[in-house]
Order: sequence, then structure tokens, then C-alpha cells
Amino acid sequence: MKYFSIFLILLSIVGCKSTRNTIEYTDPGFYLQPVLKMKVVPTFSNPVIYEVTRHKPYQLITTTYEGAGGYDWKGIKSKKRIELTEEQYSKLVSKLEKALVFPKDKTLGMDGDTWMLESSLYQYTAVAYWEPEYQTHKRGLEDFVRLKSYLEQLSREK
Repeated sequence: MKYFSIFLILLSIVGCKSTRNTIEYTDPGFYLQPVLKMKVVPTFSNPVIYEVTRHKPYQLITTTYEGAGGYDWKGIKSKKRIELTEEQYSKLVSKLEKALVFPKDKTLGMDGDTWMLESSLYQYTAVAYWEPEYQTHKRGLEDFVRLKSYLEQLSREK
């Protein structure tokens, strides 16, 4: 019985030995991703993707596609890169934080814009809404729409 107990103890110690020096709990690339990526995909007009970099110098990259969102996006029509000031970035992050409070909206439709937001501000989050400018207040999407409006405003500057 004594040898059996020793055998079990040794077996449990050997079984706990990791074959790796470190254990990766998260993907390190996650922290290098944009702090936000918003895709605005209308059915019959040009899709637009807004991306904001996580590290200095903060940049807003706005990519507009040639095709229609509901069909073929085709190639890139334009790509614009704007450096954001510290103040603009802080304001953007504040709007992003508010937009990351998601209502339980189940509104669907056939045609119209679909807005998709991906963020890695705290943890990876992704959400999509059909036509957020439709009954915005009733659906609780005001902050989501404000974020997109601010991205649009910034992309028009300079």
C-alpha cells in the first residue's frame, strides 16, 4: 500500500508537468489589432470600412469600395489615412465605450445598411445591426449611430 501511494503521488506530479515553457492564454496579435473596425454595408451603394489604430500615432483609415454592399464589393475605390490628435482619439474612445453597450435589438430588414462593429478595446467584441438609423432611439442605438457619425466627420477632415 505504501508503494502504491508513492506511485500515485509520482504519477500525479509527472502528469502536471507542462511540455511548454509558457502557456499562451490569449493571442498576442489581438493587442496589435485596430481598437475598432466599423463596416458600413449598404445594399445598393459603396461599402465603407473605418479602422482606428490602437497605438501612436493614432490613425483613422477609411476604405471605400467600388461595388454595392449587398452584391459585389469589387475593388478599392479610395483609401484615406488620417492621423488623429490625442484629443480626437480620446473622444473617439469615449464614444466607442458608449457604443459598446449593446441593446437587445432584433430588428431585421431586406434592404438597407448593415453596420458591423468589431472592437478590441477591452476584449474582442463584434456586433452587427440592420439599418441603425431606423427608429434609432426606440432601438437604443443612439451611441452606435453617434460613433459612426464621428468616424464620418473625422474622415472628412484634412
